[in-house]
Amino acid sequence: MDSGVCGESQASALTTQCADDGPNAIGSPQPGQPKRVAFKYYINQRNIECFWIEVNCVIRIPKHPNIVSFDRLVTDTIGDEEKVVGFTTAFVSGGTVDDNLDRLFKLKYLKQLTEAIDHLNLKLGVVHSDLCIHNLLINEETDSLQIFDFNSSFRLGDDDSDDPERRDDCDVRYAVFALYDIISRDFGDRFEGRYLPDLDPAEVLEMQTWKKHPRVRLDSDVTEYRRVLEAWVKDRRDSNTDNKKITQAIRWPPMPEITPVEYLGGMESRSSRLRQVLVPRGEPFLRWERPPSRHLPLHQGQRLLATGEVVGLQRGERRRG
Repeated sequence: MDSGVCGESQASALTTQCADDGPNAIGSPQPGQPKRVAFKYYINQRNIECFWIEVNCVIRIPKHPNIVSFDRLVTDTIGDEEKVVGFTTAFVSGGTVDDNLDRLFKLKYLKQLTEAIDHLNLKLGVVHSDLCIHNLLINEETDSLQIFDFNSSFRLGDDDSDDPERRDDCDVRYAVFALYDIISRDFGDRFEGRYLPDLDPAEVLEMQTWKKHPRVRLDSDVTEYRRVLEAWVKDRRDSNTDNKKITQAIRWPPMPEITPVEYLGGMESRSSRLRQVLVPRGEPFLRWERPPSRHLPLHQGQRLLATGEVVGLQRGERRRG
């Protein structure tokens, strides 16, 4: 950790719950060819609840062609305790929709997005609640759109009508703005200073025309994208979602209470302690560090491990910087 040590995120409890309830395997890497994955970890104890929600959610989502799949938990050991540090998912080389303005955005990607949202909402009972162009990947190997980043997700029916970020219809509403942004690329300018959860999709759905950005490439007319989107939005609004009809709803346990640790000589109990307090006491903690930016980018043949260690440096060779 960079600034603190998280209190209790125990691999033993989390792994047991996930293994019992989840459709995805948890295990050690198998020998053979290296596999490229995306590694997500938390570095601040304030984010531990978001991490708990995300890892418990993604580990239970069955494999789906339009949802980035869970790979493995990443753990480390402090003393006799195994701690969850992060998790890996399949690596999607195409990057996000936001990364490449010039890439062709196909009509089938929109259809895949709406189908994936229906799968999450209506079959699994999960609301992603952060659907935007930087959370949508294009898998160039399968020529498909994939959703990722579930750290804001919640279970359908757990919505809070007083919180616009936690409404059951979040994904439908946000998909409207995502497509508008993909085509026009003026979402940031048009809605500058306004909070996305407070926006009404009617503001863009009722526009007479959507002006396509000159660099954006589509394989159908803008009107066809709007027709598909608007038909889906109408269908979702007309279908009164009954949570009891969600036959494959996934559930995950609430985050366990974090065991407080001594802080400032016992004057205050917190869920974390600073490394500068633990080092002089000789107490153990996880050392998940990143190399200084002056050591990046790496030389050809080097690898950066999840621990922050750089391996592969030849004898006598100096780092750049």
